[in-house]
Amino acid sequence: MMDNKVLDDKQLRDMLVSGYHKLSNDKEMVNGLNVFPVPDGDTGTNMSLTLKTAVDVLEKDKSTNTGDLLRSFSKGSLMGARGNSGVILSQIFGGLARGAEQTKTLDIPALLKALESSVEVAYKAVMKPVEGTILTVIRQATQWMKEVEGVEDLTMVEFFALLVDKAKTSLEGTPELLPVLKTSGVVDAGGQGLVSIFEGFLSSLKGEKIAFTEEVKEEQQQFKQQPTDIRFAYCTEFILRAKEKSNEELRDKILGYGDSVVFVQDEDIVKIHVHTNHPGEALETALKYGMLLNVKIDNMKLQHETIMGVHHDDDHGILHEELPMEEKEFGIITIAAGKGFSEIFTDLGVDAVIEGGQTMNPSTEDILKEVDKLHAKHIIILPNNSNIVLAAKQAQSMSDKDIYVVESKTVPQGISAMMGFSPDQNLEENLESMEESLDISTIQITYSVRNTKIKDFVIKEKDILCIKDGEIVAVEKSPEKALRKVLELFSPSYDLITVYLGEDADYNKTRRIMENIEKNYEDVELELYEGDQPVYYYILSLE
Repeated sequence: MMDNKVLDDKQLRDMLVSGYHKLSNDKEMVNGLNVFPVPDGDTGTNMSLTLKTAVDVLEKDKSTNTGDLLRSFSKGSLMGARGNSGVILSQIFGGLARGAEQTKTLDIPALLKALESSVEVAYKAVMKPVEGTILTVIRQATQWMKEVEGVEDLTMVEFFALLVDKAKTSLEGTPELLPVLKTSGVVDAGGQGLVSIFEGFLSSLKGEKIAFTEEVKEEQQQFKQQPTDIRFAYCTEFILRAKEKSNEELRDKILGYGDSVVFVQDEDIVKIHVHTNHPGEALETALKYGMLLNVKIDNMKLQHETIMGVHHDDDHGILHEELPMEEKEFGIITIAAGKGFSEIFTDLGVDAVIEGGQTMNPSTEDILKEVDKLHAKHIIILPNNSNIVLAAKQAQSMSDKDIYVVESKTVPQGISAMMGFSPDQNLEENLESMEESLDISTIQITYSVRNTKIKDFVIKEKDILCIKDGEIVAVEKSPEKALRKVLELFSPSYDLITVYLGEDADYNKTRRIMENIEKNYEDVELELYEGDQPVYYYILSLE
């Protein structure tokens, strides 16, 4: 067990990895703290996968400075961030890294400064911070640590033991700050995830190794997209050890070689990414400013043609079908789960559909990859899930492209937004029309994963829940009874109700229910489409 008062690079590495391991082990427990008892509790999974990417980046960093290591961990968490909880967690580590800049080792005053910075950065990342969440836990724990008399004289084990204790106390108070937690009988899931991370830190400092089974690598997310033009064929990435600390001239020259330029300098290390038709020229130019440490060049046109099934002439390497080279005015990316929904969005003109949604939130990096593939003047992202909005905005802030996030919270809102889009309109007109189109209601029908009581509903495990715009409106014993119930409840109030069939719903039974409703409610128009979505038996759009 450590009794020292300073953290060196090795101890910090071990702590960060241990924090990830503890969170990964606890992720199902964290998932189970979902306010609604539905099978979409993914806070623990999102936070764990966010840190997995951070650890992967950390392991590649050979620095012996604690400030450098925290910065690498932070950058990895930014790219791997999934869901709102993952994005906020990445901001917490971003703040820690900012507060610990240029430190070779970490003492208690440096840790307190880093924690204060993490609070500031995390709160700024959220448009409307809500108390009773992970934000509260990091803020209160930090404030209470600062108020401890003689805190600077503590050993690292004593400091982190006290930090865990303060974080747990804050977590226990979250239901008093957020009524929905109290009603559901749970503490905040994101706050619990943060406590698990701190507990992992403490275990490492005590010399207690956390038993950990490496997470199974996720299946590669499938992307559905239209054939698109590749104006610049080579994705060129390299790391340069620069002669000077300021290299604006090099950046300006790289900008002239293509698009999708990312230029990041950290002291004498410059990381450059550019899409260009002349990678050799970019590298030759860079050599005038320093020494190349690493180079990676991919032929995007060849990769794209392989994915899209475009063939070359065997003898001459000539494309049988030329793709247009003009820059599109608009490129649209959306997120949805289910083959049916993917086809619907593609038919509406979406360029790329990222497979994802509840229980499978795409990371910031997943979104950036699709952004990178589009050659369009303006790019619009439809998250279609309230838990993906922050990741989409983080991708927006990390790209040099002109990106706009239309904050669709459900797939029906995303579909409605696409109905409001027209390639003949200008950007301002499209954004206004798409935003206005979000004003529709959504009903999601799924099953309960635990016994609970919410408002007037006594819910048992495996009951079927009907959730309208975030509120439970009915509880039934079968998906069909639930569908019939909500159609009876809301058909008198709406002109058009569209039903999207999930992968586990029965088409014939659904059709018969809808035909019966149409006979009894002549003023409402009902439409049925196959969404093939997991988790939800039915998703309904009400207009």
